[in-house]
Amino acid sequence: MGNERIQQRNNRSGVLKVIPGEADGFPDRLVHEALTSPDALESLCSHYVPRIYNYVLRRVGRVQDAEDITSTVFEKVIGNLESFDESRASFSTWIYRIATNTVTDQYRSRSRKKESSLDDDVAEAGLAGEAGFERTDLYIGLLELLERLPVKYREAVALRYFAEMRVQEVAETLGITESAASKRILRGLDELKRLASGGPLEELL
Repeated sequence: MGNERIQQRNNRSGVLKVIPGEADGFPDRLVHEALTSPDALESLCSHYVPRIYNYVLRRVGRVQDAEDITSTVFEKVIGNLESFDESRASFSTWIYRIATNTVTDQYRSRSRKKESSLDDDVAEAGLAGEAGFERTDLYIGLLELLERLPVKYREAVALRYFAEMRVQEVAETLGITESAASKRILRGLDELKRLASGGPLEELL
């Protein structure tokens, strides 16, 4: 699976900073064409696979896990494409909801067995530099702190900063109000800061 690198600026004053990305711009009407057109389906996957892969990789930190989860996400997407209703949500919101739920299920279903070095995976993927960390161990520390957050806060923070979503998009993806999404993000950040207190991440967060 190709990894389309998302260009970001280095942020030394604070790690969790949204870097505006390209507008999604994929017409939802083409999603329906993908039901009967192999070319439209290929275009759909080509557009979203790199985006979903990068989001998942930032969440889990492991290349192999990110590849496996992304494959699972698109199996679900293709298998449930007929159920997509553009009157209820954009396709982008729909697919990120599937990705978020799949990552959450991954954390629930396994005991975080260490099959390979997370340090090596994070370094290989270049995640530390993309997120504004000078050291890989700090990024790994952030991922570990995120795992300790209640799921509702973890998902909101991850969508806001790892998927680079606006608060409104976070709300739509999670199926909550914009006010509730904003509160979850802020409370998630506050909890991260509390968990990081006294450690190497305290100043960065």
